Amino acid sequence: MTRIVAGEWKGHPLPNLKRGSARPTTERARTILFDTLFDLRGWEVLDLFSGTGALGFEALSRGAASVLSIDRDRQYIESQRDWAIKHGLGDRFETICGKLPPVLASIQKHYDLILADPPYDLEPTTSLLHVLEKLLKPTGILVYERSRKESEPLDFQALELTREKVVAETRFNFYKASQI
Repeated sequence: MTRIVAGEWKGHPLPNLKRGSARPTTERARTILFDTLFDLRGWEVLDLFSGTGALGFEALSRGAASVLSIDRDRQYIESQRDWAIKHGLGDRFETICGKLPPVLASIQKHYDLILADPPYDLEPTTSLLHVLEKLLKPTGILVYERSRKESEPLDFQALELTREKVVAETRFNFYKASQI
């Protein structure tokens, strides 16, 4: 059973659906990811390809102000909504069920942190990368989770790779706005 690693809901089990291609980020990998980010208090977070919601709920547990969670699988989204209601998240947690990147076109907000955890075999499109750049605040961070085998940085126009962490089969790429 996957659980929240730290913060307000430390130890609480996360939604667990044994179906589809969802590959929840392991507890060890989430620990390293969020310890690297350090202090999320007050951050607005966008969780893409959210699956069970593990990354978004971990961010909320560690003090994020709000999370918008997006996944194309309605059962995952409904499971996340149930978890959010059970934990009294109110308007701190929102969901959208839809396919990326098209669903992102309706979002007008900018985010301090974007967490993108697509299926490892899904190649990021130029249109997706371009939209992610536009949704990130100038001081924001984009974390793109990939297979450890994928070592080439993604081809962003306005973001640069600033850090990378590898945990077992997972590679986290941290991007920030270019200083050009």
